[in-house]
Parts: sequence; structure tokens; C-alpha cells
Amino acid sequence: MMSQASAPPRQRTAIRGGWVVAFDGSRHRIISDGAVVFVGDRIVAVGVGAEADADTVIDARGKLVIPGLISTHAHIGAHPGDRLVLDVGRRELQGSGFLHYEPRKALHAPPFGAGEDTGAALRFGLATLLRSGVTTVLDMGTGDAIVGRELVRFAGECGIRLYYGPGVTSAHYLWSVDGRVLRSWREDGGAGALRDAVDFIKEHHGRYDGRVHGMVIIHETFNAAPALLRAAKTAAGSLGVGLSIHCAEQVFEFHEILRTTGFTPVGYLASVDFLGPEVVLGHCLYADGHSRVGYPYAGDLETIARTGSSVAHSPVAVARRGAMLEDLQRYVDCGVTVSIGTDSYPHDMFAEMQYASMLGKVATRNHEAADAATVFTAATLGGAKALRRTDLGRLCPGAKADLVIVDFTNPRLGPVYDPVKALLHCATSDLVERVIVDGITVVDRGEVLAWDHSTLLAGVRASSRRVWDGFRAHHWAGRTAEEEFPPSFQAWTGDDDASCGG
Repeated sequence: MMSQASAPPRQRTAIRGGWVVAFDGSRHRIISDGAVVFVGDRIVAVGVGAEADADTVIDARGKLVIPGLISTHAHIGAHPGDRLVLDVGRRELQGSGFLHYEPRKALHAPPFGAGEDTGAALRFGLATLLRSGVTTVLDMGTGDAIVGRELVRFAGECGIRLYYGPGVTSAHYLWSVDGRVLRSWREDGGAGALRDAVDFIKEHHGRYDGRVHGMVIIHETFNAAPALLRAAKTAAGSLGVGLSIHCAEQVFEFHEILRTTGFTPVGYLASVDFLGPEVVLGHCLYADGHSRVGYPYAGDLETIARTGSSVAHSPVAVARRGAMLEDLQRYVDCGVTVSIGTDSYPHDMFAEMQYASMLGKVATRNHEAADAATVFTAATLGGAKALRRTDLGRLCPGAKADLVIVDFTNPRLGPVYDPVKALLHCATSDLVERVIVDGITVVDRGEVLAWDHSTLLAGVRASSRRVWDGFRAHHWAGRTAEEEFPPSFQAWTGDDDASCGG
């Protein structure tokens, strides 16, 4: 196992040849047959012929060199629950995925996934992020402080840049005896959990040469009391860290908040002075004007833009539930900072960028919308702005040496007219060849160097199978996973009368 505990050596390394997506101080530019030079954890030169006097030269001829991608919304893990609900689910939940497995039968009953090997799940999630070119990730409060310590340690082992804090909520989801989804409000409104999260951030912020950053995470706007939102805002300010929250993710959330407060979810957060440049709004799918909520009155996007808040757009997970942002171009045109998240499985930033572009065009019926430049900028500079970092998401002198080399010699790419459009519409994460974080190579030849791929896969598959096999004990009516979430095709055991081709 490679160690990431110490700073990179102060040698001069040059990446030479290929296309380089460089930053000119205001936007990305393409350099053909370019070079990037870094010393330690910082880029010192970008251009043509900039590799002179390098100690080490990495040959990138025929390849694409891009800044490390930034996922601003991720639930790091294996996601056995999300994998169950694909293509199926209860219609009254209006497309929600997590509400099919998140509630418990009683407040202190074991949660879904109680039998999961969290170590295997966390390592797998981190590895898949790195393998898709993600060098910085904002995790949305996975687990409690115990799981959080594991996550921080594994992030240190694999070398990724992590923004994290244990998630905080004012309420928990429960099943009623007849299977309805209820909420149980915590007596202290989540104040104790927030104090614990603050203590965690104080303990871990700045670890692993500064690659671990604290973040105050509120699980959901829907389950956050006003006092908790105000306290979280104050805590983040005192700590000097950012805030993130799920907002306008569910149809029922939009209407329930509107009914009980008179505000949209975005308007509700604004009414308690929660919004600001340090705030990343997860999803923010159902803003005003979305066709599914029937609320045509403007204001949400203007509020987000005015307050300097940002939106983390994760198109793959919501598309699987039959939904999409309406529309990415509208957010950008309103001045909203949009970044890209990887949400749940498969933590594939390439797929997220492709969906963001394609669905952005479909939502508007406009082939010019959500173009490759806009989406790639969201996945790099947009994420950096959301995290208030001027040294991430760009290749220029002074920026962090977070880089990704994509193999453009693969036949899948074919002829390349525009490397960024080819990346968005032809490439897959399997073409990521090398990933460098803080000047340290953490992925080489497509493999994460910290851990063995086959061991990771075997461990996470065994862990998820235990969760699925134990679903009956968790379900309110005692149904098995197969009964609640039928597979695509019935298993053929050989014990019946069916015969191949009969």
C-alpha cells in the first residue's frame, strides 16, 4: 500500500505532448502538443516546450491532459440500496429512490445496510472516483463520526482531496405499521449532532498535507429545522469552512415546504439567511419553473445567483428516476455557479458530464444548450468556485498539481476534431490513464495504486450481498429484496421445466 502521509518530493516533472486544456486566467484554452510542468504539489509552467530541464518527463503524446475533475456532491460507498430500486419503486413516492430503503421500522432499529462492510464500501467508492478522473470530492456526510474517521483515513491512503463532515439532520424517516413514510423529529432539533460534526471537523481539517477539508453537511432542507440551519451557518463561518445541503431534490419536498412555509425550498433557505458563497446546494432540481412542480413564478435562480450560492448538478442518479434539471443552460444564463457531482453509483464523472450535456439539450429541445465547454467548465472551474478554491480545476502556474491524462489513442475516440467535445461525447472513464493529486501519481494505467482492484471488488460484492440478503429484517412488512424489487428476468435454476430454445 502506498503512503500519502508526506509531501511530494521537490523534483521537476513535465507532462509532454498531446492536447493540454490550459487556463489563461479567465477560461480554459487548448494547447496542441503542449506541456505541463510541476514541482512538488504546484504547477510552475504550462505551454509549448515548457518541459526543459525536467527531472522526470511523462510522455502524453496523442493524449489529453486536463485538470483534475471536481465532484461537488457524492455519497461515497457501494450503494446497495440505490442498486435495488433501479427501474422499480412505489409510485406514491414520486420518483424518490432513497425513501424505499432509508426509513427504519423503529427509531432505534438497525438501519438499512447495517451488515455492510463499510471499509470495503468506502474504499471502493474512493477508488471509482479516482479512476474517473476525480481528484477532489465533496462527500455529503456519509456515516457518523466513526465511519467518517474511516473515510478520512482511506482518503489519506489513496491520495484524493476530500471535503467532508458527518451529516446532520433534525429528523429521521420511519415506516408506519402499514408502510407509509413518516418523520420523527429529534428532541434537540439536531443541535447535538451539529456539535459532534464541529468537533470532527476541528479534529480532521487539514490532515494529509491539507488534502482533507472540513465541511458542514446538512442532510436535507426538508428535514432541517430553522434553528439548525442558522446554527450550521454560524458554525461554518466560525470554522472557516463551507456548507452543503440537499435542496429541491424531491417533488414531495417542494410541495410540502411550499405548503407549510409559503416558500419554495430555495426561498425557505433564503428566508433563514442560510444561502451564501460558501453554500453548495445538492441537486436543486425542482426550482421554480420546473414542469413537474407546476410553480411558474420566478425567483429561485435569481436568489441563488444573488447570494453567490452554487448548485451541484448530478444528472445520472436523477435520470434513473425519470427526472432531469430544467435546464442547465437556464441556470448558467441566470448567473448560477453550476458544478457537477457524482452522487451515488457508479461515481463516474465522465458519465455525469455526458448526461449533463445530453439532458441539457433534451430539456430545451435546443442542440446549442449545455455545450461541451459549459459542462467541462462546470466539472472543473465550477467545482473550484463552489469550494472557493482558486488553485483547483485549472492548469496554470500556481495551481495545485491535480491532473488527469486521458488516452486519446484508443480507437473509441476515432478522429478528433475538438478534444473537449470528443471527451464529452466519445470518451469513457475507462480511458483515464493517469491521475495526479498534489503532484503524486495515484492512478497509473487506469489502476488505483493504493489498493488491489480485485480485492476491492470481491469485498464490496460480498458486503452488498449481505445487505440484500438481510433486507427482509429491515422491511416494514418483512418482504425480501427480490419481492420488493423484482429483478429484470426471473432466475433460471434448472429445477423447472424450462429448456433453452423451447
